[in-house]
Amino acid sequence: MENTLYFLLNSAQQSLFREVDRQTLELVGVSAAQISALVHLQKRNGCLQAELGRSLGLGKAATSGMVSRLEKNGLVKRTPSPTDGRGQRVLLTVEGLQALTRARPLLNQLNIILQDGFKERELVIIRRFLDAIVDKLSDE
Repeated sequence: MENTLYFLLNSAQQSLFREVDRQTLELVGVSAAQISALVHLQKRNGCLQAELGRSLGLGKAATSGMVSRLEKNGLVKRTPSPTDGRGQRVLLTVEGLQALTRARPLLNQLNIILQDGFKERELVIIRRFLDAIVDKLSDE
C-alpha cells in the first residue's frame, strides 16, 4: 500500500505543506493555504470568492473562513460582485502583495529543492503527470 501513487502523492503533499506552513508562518505570518490563495489572486485578482475556493479545493465554509482571516490581516478585501448579487470579489491589498513578495524567495527555494537531482526531461514528465491528475480529477 505504501508504494501506491495515491499514498506516495498524499505523503509528499503532507510533507510539503507542513514545511511550507512552518516556513511561511515564520517568515510571512500566513499559512501555506493562504499563500496559495494569494498566488491565485495575483493571477486572477478580483475573482469571485467561489472561484478562489474551487481553485484551492475548498468548500464554501472553508473558503469564507480563509478569506475572512486574510481580510482581518489586511491581505485581501472583499467587494460585492457587480454581476452576481450574492457573489463577493476578492482583491489583493498592497499588504497582501507585499506578503506574497516576501514569500516568493522561499517558494523559489522550495522549487529548487524539489527539482534537485532530476534531469529536465524527468521534470517534464513529472509536470505532465501532475497536470494530468488535476485534469482527470478536476470538477471544472
